[in-house]
Amino acid sequence: MTELQRYRRLTLGFLPTAPRISQLMASLGLQCESRLATLRQIASHLDLEACVSAVPVDPPNFEITRKHFFVVDDGMAVQLLDQAILTAVESKRFFAWLLETNATPELHRPFIAFVSEKETENHVLLEFREHHSASLLLHHA
Repeated sequence: MTELQRYRRLTLGFLPTAPRISQLMASLGLQCESRLATLRQIASHLDLEACVSAVPVDPPNFEITRKHFFVVDDGMAVQLLDQAILTAVESKRFFAWLLETNATPELHRPFIAFVSEKETENHVLLEFREHHSASLLLHHA
């Protein structure tokens, strides 16, 4: 859920100045929603709805301390994009760990799919970052 909230904030933050990045973040947010729906469906099948219905009470701390909500310059755009990449790498590691330690047969295929999706997400974010220099992020969006 935190990942979905982060992508939604990034979508809105980039929208006024970098619509292409905003669209990318929105697409990644939709993938998060899909993963959550899959987990909810499996939990329902296993009579474990309470395990996936809780919503985090406190938003992530790093977002609150930002000076601006909207991306205001290229430096901020690059910093947020780099942060999204690092977070996506950690998320992929987490799903890989879940796959490795999973003992529930119903979760095996979804975890394989999640790891694959996260690998693709990492690749897309890295490619996007690589092909867009800091001066191109906001000025030609």
